[in-house]
Amino acid sequence: MKKIFSKLMAGMAFLVFSACAAQVDEPAKFSKTVQINKLLILPFKDMSAIYGKSNSVRCPLCGQVYLTGEVPKGAADFLTEHFTAIIKSRTDFTVIPGNHINSLLPDPASGGVGQKSERMLLIEAVRRVGADAVVAGYVYRFKQRVGTAYAVESSASVAFGVHMLNVSDGRMLWSAQIDETQHPLSNNLFEIGSFFKRGARWVTSEELAALGLEKIFKTFPKP
Repeated sequence: MKKIFSKLMAGMAFLVFSACAAQVDEPAKFSKTVQINKLLILPFKDMSAIYGKSNSVRCPLCGQVYLTGEVPKGAADFLTEHFTAIIKSRTDFTVIPGNHINSLLPDPASGGVGQKSERMLLIEAVRRVGADAVVAGYVYRFKQRVGTAYAVESSASVAFGVHMLNVSDGRMLWSAQIDETQHPLSNNLFEIGSFFKRGARWVTSEELAALGLEKIFKTFPKP
């Protein structure tokens, strides 16, 4: 019986490793022609507040389509603060907070935007503060679980994208997305790695988002 149990656990460990490895890409690297020292991080933008819930919305920077949903107050700030803390503690970039950048952007209602894309509007605003690159995040869904850690009526669900642009030419240097809803392990045995990483329980939207940020940071460009 012990031998059978040991083999089962070994097989489970293999599944954990395989599932995690398949979800992580090699970190992007800058070319010798791209010099990034000062990195400005914009606050995450709540796209559900702009376009409403249950709508298919295209990311203004990468074109990925998301289904919007509930985004409670404070969710965008949570993502901004958590990802900023990760970058500050694990990279050598000089991080510039971007809370004031929105005030430099033209008001869409004023008609001053014209035919310029959001990418070019961001680049023009960021150039004024002397950053080499800008990180912009968009949150589309941040649905909290309904229930407890071990019994839920509905599970947590998050969707967001984070993108890094080169200020000198507007080129996309890095882009990563998370669009995830926690499902029972019985739905997909190959999710066993994520299941144990989450403590074998139903996680909150904050926990699901934090795990997502950790996952995408593994692909974040390193100088």
